[in-house]
Amino acid sequence: MTIYYICRASDLAVLNLSQTSEERLACEIISAAFIFEERASDLLAVEADSENGTYAQLKGVTQFSMELTASNIQIWKTEGEKIYEYLLGPGEENSRIWSAYGMLNSEIENYEDLCGNSTAFDGLGMGLSNAMMLYIDENIREEQNAFSEVLKDLYVIEEVDVVSS
Repeated sequence: MTIYYICRASDLAVLNLSQTSEERLACEIISAAFIFEERASDLLAVEADSENGTYAQLKGVTQFSMELTASNIQIWKTEGEKIYEYLLGPGEENSRIWSAYGMLNSEIENYEDLCGNSTAFDGLGMGLSNAMMLYIDENIREEQNAFSEVLKDLYVIEEVDVVSS
């Protein structure tokens, strides 16, 4: 098991760090767990028990700590990453579910317009897109939050209280 500290890349820019694949993975998981607060590319991971980890702690720039093990890395690669693509993607508008939601909403709006322009069927479809949007949006967001909580538990993610000097 390796514990990583996650920091904003800009806070550790003076160290000019390159990231290992595990460190990049840690940043990706943090980004997924804290839905859109930070993009993975804007974060850096450092091993907690390294010189860089000590530096990050002393500078007060550590935002999160997390654990990576061979087991939970495998879970991310085989399951978590795929679920992430469906729920969140590299940007919410790019996720599979939100893309499908957009297409469905567009079709419902076309139906409402068709009914609204009809003399015989004018009353049909009124408010259908709003009702569907609210229902689907609420449920997708609940699912995203549940996914986030599972990630926080699985990777023992904790927000670090920054003590400023």
